Amino acid sequence: MSLPPTSGATVALDRLVALAAVAGVAETVGLSRSDTGGLSGPKRGEGGDIFDLRPFQEGDDPRRIDPAATARSGRVQVRSRHEEIEQTVMLVADFRRPMLWGTKGRFRSVAAAEALAVEGWRTIAAGGRVGCVVLRSGEAEVHPPRPREAAMLAIANVFARAHQAAMATPADLPGDPLSSGLEHAVSQVRFGASVIVATGFDDPGDDFAAVAAIAMRKCRLSILLVQDALESAPPAGVFAVRARGAITRGRFGRSTSAAHLDALGIKTRIVRAEQPAAPDGAHDT
Repeated sequence: MSLPPTSGATVALDRLVALAAVAGVAETVGLSRSDTGGLSGPKRGEGGDIFDLRPFQEGDDPRRIDPAATARSGRVQVRSRHEEIEQTVMLVADFRRPMLWGTKGRFRSVAAAEALAVEGWRTIAAGGRVGCVVLRSGEAEVHPPRPREAAMLAIANVFARAHQAAMATPADLPGDPLSSGLEHAVSQVRFGASVIVATGFDDPGDDFAAVAAIAMRKCRLSILLVQDALESAPPAGVFAVRARGAITRGRFGRSTSAAHLDALGIKTRIVRAEQPAAPDGAHDT
């Protein structure tokens, strides 16, 4: 299936929606491929002990409301079981200023949004819940996990709208480090959930290693490392570049971000910004 055309500088809602048709359920969080080609993982349904109680959210099955917990808290509570937690995914889109560029194909920010959309549609296809956190210079927008296709349609709309707003953000507006956004995202999920961050790993923050270590004790953390062609295959020669208002000369070097993340024990997949959006556009490292 061909995707709707794009300028490469815009997160297009129709492309994010169209990715549902090509995402499939391969490599869905909480599930694994069996030798026969099927999917194995926690069985759906009610079985198992209660893992947690949480407030009722739009789209929840009313049959899972816990009357006793609701009476105690004064707020409608539903039963969350192991399976539901394991298939809860929080998508973190890095739309901070350093992501808003690209030399070939797509902006890194656009590649991030499309890669996350594939992960989101996979999770929904497997019966999971999906939420998102959008990081922009100076703020983080949070949408809690919800089930069914309506959740991903809403997230696709959030990505398109938030990216347009990010592109209009003044270049001199200071931004928070990635560690701050990761910490915020992890605080929004329960133990056993998954957090998938699509980022170029710019300005990670001095405390990123510590924040990531805490995150991995609570949830399944993985990073879709978005790289432009300049980072994955830098050209030879000396170039003039404007940086912080001044012209400097230097050489482009290959990104070392993947090696750094690997040293921290974080599962990382590289997303090539110049390649079309598709499930095979990410490569394990």
